[in-house]
Amino acid sequence: MKKYLLVIFLILVIHVILLINLRFTAWPEMLSYAFLRNNGFLLYKDMVHPYPPVLTMTLSIIYKLFGYKLMVLKAVTWLIILANDILVFLIVKKSTRRSLWAVVGLLFYVSAQPFLEGNQLWFDLAIVPAILFGTYFMLDFLGQPSRKASAVAAGFAFGVAALTKQTAGLFLIVNGLWLMVKYRDVRKLLIFLTGPVILFLILGLRLISEGALKGFFNWTLIYPLKYWSHSPGYVQMALTRPQLLILILLSFPALYLFWRRKYSLITFYFLLSLVLVYPRFSFFHFQLGIAFVAILFATLLSSLKSKRFVYVLCTIYSVLAIVLARQTVAKDWQKEARFWGGGDIKAAELIKNSTKPDGLIYLLGPQSGLYVLSDRVPPKPWVDNFSWYWEIPSFQEEVILRWGQNKPQVVFTSAPQPGNWYDLGTYRPQKITDWIDKEKIDENSLP
Repeated sequence: MKKYLLVIFLILVIHVILLINLRFTAWPEMLSYAFLRNNGFLLYKDMVHPYPPVLTMTLSIIYKLFGYKLMVLKAVTWLIILANDILVFLIVKKSTRRSLWAVVGLLFYVSAQPFLEGNQLWFDLAIVPAILFGTYFMLDFLGQPSRKASAVAAGFAFGVAALTKQTAGLFLIVNGLWLMVKYRDVRKLLIFLTGPVILFLILGLRLISEGALKGFFNWTLIYPLKYWSHSPGYVQMALTRPQLLILILLSFPALYLFWRRKYSLITFYFLLSLVLVYPRFSFFHFQLGIAFVAILFATLLSSLKSKRFVYVLCTIYSVLAIVLARQTVAKDWQKEARFWGGGDIKAAELIKNSTKPDGLIYLLGPQSGLYVLSDRVPPKPWVDNFSWYWEIPSFQEEVILRWGQNKPQVVFTSAPQPGNWYDLGTYRPQKITDWIDKEKIDENSLP
């Protein structure tokens, strides 16, 4: 492995250079969730938070230490991605027992990840290192069942992933079933579940102490299943032709291994990563899948006896990488960050200059990152501008009742965009807008 250290280092450097120069997406929620939590908003009780708390709580600590800066968010994102690089390498090395194939897997990941909407932090990226960490130790435990510490580490990692994005809990279920089918030993299952049980107990006690346990289950499980899955605009799984072609090519290593009946736990993990894309397909929701594709690609090459087939596959995927890189570089090279550009900063200055520091505001239309950029907070409970939140039966009435005790002094709006009534940028909660008019709350329109 030592002779590959320089190569590995150079690949990581190239990855960082690409990330630095490609356009970064600073999703508003990656700022506003942590900002509101640091300003006294309890998750699930004082604000709508549709995910488990690990990522938001982690970001809130980081922002407290280093401030709400774009560079801080970028640094967190890139460190996560670099951790993924290292874990992809280690997993391939453990699977193939060859450093060469581990380098190939790493190179595949670096040549695909930044060009498939990877330069942004979202819950789907945040779960990748935890799941890869769990994968590494799960493979270690399956290889040597006497290593109980590996089973505990794997379970703990998958538990962290489940408390980052709830659908990642499927990894706990699949691994638990895998252990029972393979060993038929309840003790091994209990060892694996030690970490998740401890994590869930800690979270449960915290939620009970904050009076947010019911809200947690409502916003992360019940409402998505009962209401949102039927809401127009929530499920968006249609793929464009280019997306479908790319997805088919990315899925080929797993499909080929299935066809050859070379089943492995990682192959099932890849299938799970496809499920985790729901309810919206986009490659930034498929970051976990890209990591498993890199692992499976290297694993597939290591198992092939035909050098010609190896060369053909490497050529096809090299062409794919070049096409993706060319398109992405032409569109996003050295462009200003999304949601943290000049227009966003000007809008935040307008908000700051027209309100008092302790005054409550509400953004009806504009993106929630402006709360952070303007250093202003909304009334409790805070609800973002998604139609599936507001259209839950009786929810608007509940918000109005609580807002009556702490009304926003100013409501900032933006011109509704053309589109369906439920589209983000177009949607306006009717009862909320009627209440704003009735209470004669000042409204300012942002450019």
